[in-house]
Amino acid sequence: MALALRLGLSTLLALIGVAGLVQLTLQPPLASRPGTSAAVLLADLEAQEALLDQRQQAALLLNRFVGAQITRYFWGGFSGYLDVLGIEAPQDMKAELKVEDQSAQLRLIPRTGKETYVARVEAIESVPRGVVCRGEGTPGAFSFQSDRLGCPPGWRTLGSPKRLRPTS
Repeated sequence: MALALRLGLSTLLALIGVAGLVQLTLQPPLASRPGTSAAVLLADLEAQEALLDQRQQAALLLNRFVGAQITRYFWGGFSGYLDVLGIEAPQDMKAELKVEDQSAQLRLIPRTGKETYVARVEAIESVPRGVVCRGEGTPGAFSFQSDRLGCPPGWRTLGSPKRLRPTS
């Protein structure tokens, strides 16, 4: 009796499944749809992957820069040398380091693409605060609200490298 009930239930579920499939309009894979070139699609995917890799590399380096500069500040002031901080600029990006009395800023300019990356550490009331941002062009003035250093207008915070991959 239990075997017949199981067999009847599985048959009923199979019939419902087949009925649903018959009514579904199946679309071809994305690359073979009319109006879409596989080469263009692949090029777009490669460009997105390259941008995500670039962001991840920049985020890793700039977050290290912020941590190292905060440490250096407590040891007597910001450093104007990347090698002293244990940081090496990537070969595919130009690094511009600017150090003033109460701030340090590292800007990474990729050789390809529009996006630019910047990290800034400022000592505000003798407390160093840092931020890592991404945007286009030259960053403007950094904001300061609620004891936090913020990105310039039109720029976005560049999170930690671990969070970049799934959300970007």
